[in-house]
Amino acid sequence: MKILVADDHPLFRDALELSIRQAWADAEIVSIGSLERLGAERFDLIVLDWRMPGSGVGDPVTRLRKAGVEGPVAVVTGAEDLNTAVEVLRCGADAFLPKTTPRRILAQALRLVAEGGSFVPKEIALELLLHHGAFAECDGAGDDLPEQADGEGDAESGVSSPLTDREQQVLGMLATGATNKEIGRQLSLQEVTVKLHTRRILRKLGARNRTDAVRRAQEAGLLNHGLSAAS
Repeated sequence: MKILVADDHPLFRDALELSIRQAWADAEIVSIGSLERLGAERFDLIVLDWRMPGSGVGDPVTRLRKAGVEGPVAVVTGAEDLNTAVEVLRCGADAFLPKTTPRRILAQALRLVAEGGSFVPKEIALELLLHHGAFAECDGAGDDLPEQADGEGDAESGVSSPLTDREQQVLGMLATGATNKEIGRQLSLQEVTVKLHTRRILRKLGARNRTDAVRRAQEAGLLNHGLSAAS
């Protein structure tokens, strides 16, 4: 097993090597701090920081490919935002892993990538699905089926798509000023799921923020239903 580790921070390169050793105790690890002077070579796995010296004006994955470096790529980066995740995946990486990923999970994800799979953290994956309008509204344990899909726009309410029952519940609690954590506790949802529902509500109502969403919901006559559903 031959693995390339590319990160310009020596301490984090050492930490990556520890994670790699959890998955492959006898791996041959090539550790570099810059993408300059790379030659054509095949690796079983490439573990790559996203902002690397020597990548020039392009992205580091393209820089590796142009140098003839081949192998599945797992990007491990300090950035945790959706835009960076999209950029990483569009450039051909097989995994997006924040540097805050626990070592045990990191080792499992790297093994998955080396075996031909891909990996994105759950929260980022849900954001990606929502960003592309493909989020199926599953609320976690105990819910075997998604809630009703978005329908056509509601001309009377001025809503681009009807709110689902769950979105009505979340909307009702937003109107009370409840936090994501409080909503999640009340509705038995994870906080990230509450955030995703809230974003869908804002999008459907054409609202800029929560306050604007509540105002628009009141004008559309949606809030009474939301409050009763949340109780």
